[in-house]
Amino acid sequence: MAFKDSFHEVVPGYRVNGDVMVFAIKGVKEGGLCDGRKVLEIGNFGIGHRTLIEVEDAYLAPAGYVGVPDVDYVYDQLVLAGMSTVVEGALVNPSSVALLQYSDQDMVAEAVGSGGQFKFVRSKVSAFKYGGNNTWQVPDGDFIAFRDLALQRLSTVLDIAGQAANAYIHFDGSNDYVEFSGTADGLLDWAKDWTVGINLVEFEVRSDGKFITLFSSGQNAIMLRRGGSNHGLYITGNDGDTKVGVNTWATPNPGGKLLFTYDGESATGTPRLKYYIGNVDGSYSLRGNYGVKTANIGGNTVGSEFSIGKRVKKNAVAESLNYVGGLNNFIYADEAMAGPNIAEYFGVNNTYDEAGFYGDLNSWVRMGEDTYPDVVDSLGALTNGKLFQGTEDDFVEIPE
Repeated sequence: MAFKDSFHEVVPGYRVNGDVMVFAIKGVKEGGLCDGRKVLEIGNFGIGHRTLIEVEDAYLAPAGYVGVPDVDYVYDQLVLAGMSTVVEGALVNPSSVALLQYSDQDMVAEAVGSGGQFKFVRSKVSAFKYGGNNTWQVPDGDFIAFRDLALQRLSTVLDIAGQAANAYIHFDGSNDYVEFSGTADGLLDWAKDWTVGINLVEFEVRSDGKFITLFSSGQNAIMLRRGGSNHGLYITGNDGDTKVGVNTWATPNPGGKLLFTYDGESATGTPRLKYYIGNVDGSYSLRGNYGVKTANIGGNTVGSEFSIGKRVKKNAVAESLNYVGGLNNFIYADEAMAGPNIAEYFGVNNTYDEAGFYGDLNSWVRMGEDTYPDVVDSLGALTNGKLFQGTEDDFVEIPE
């Protein structure tokens, strides 16, 4: 369920409608009673701003503050409830923002509905600081990154999706996933060559350290670890009992793409997995280049099925989750894509059959365009595909 679709118990006795909550920003109280204590500024529209402060007992909170025993815990609960990370310590509810005006010195967010304007000003402060009247001061050195990430996070789903798809599948992150019962030999096999790619129509940025599973077959899987501005790449060969990863110091963005190329038959003797992150404008970068040793990841137990968004074995990694968000245009090739094909892949939108690399593909799955629950590979390497545990509404058509 999206954050906007529910009420949230921020602290006992204070429950907020997800439709009116806009921002949540961590900081530190400066001066006066409880100087130096952690605070959490919650920006709402229609009902006014609230500030939580970390104190041992609620009655110790200064006037105008709501006392809580653990600000970090409240912040983490908002992350788990569905608010999106902009930068570490700053959360946003994208569905509550109607308009952004921005420059190199400030950014003003107009909330949906009446009476909601939030201003973020580039200032010489050491941390985010609330200045009254729904205005926050942002550290000078952090402002540009904060502004740019906010613009990316607050792009609307349909605006993004309309650039790259006619439809997509929305995954709720609870229990739904796509699975093909018939798959090509070698896909996700750590001893073979292959490439897999996906378009992220919706992608939630969080920093709770949990693992989300993108692709799996048998006991082999590719996962991302949610770390805010550092979503690490992790792989496993035994359902997550053993896994290894690499820090990326980057975060995928809605509308962008992910591409994994794997040279399992490397002439150097060390198979390599390369991980690329692409953006909605077609730009991309190599964010991971990992030498894979199957002994370190628990082996190489590929299966006869192939899944998208299905968590690894529940008891193996308690933090492993199904994918949450929208996915489209899955591709698979039985070779490690390289050279100009990489750039062309990130530059093309929903017209893969016109691309130079199309003849090298074994699979192209245009997700959400078939009759629910069927998910069809137009090139035929993957067969008997379906969305499991979902609903017909998860097949989202994009208006022209």
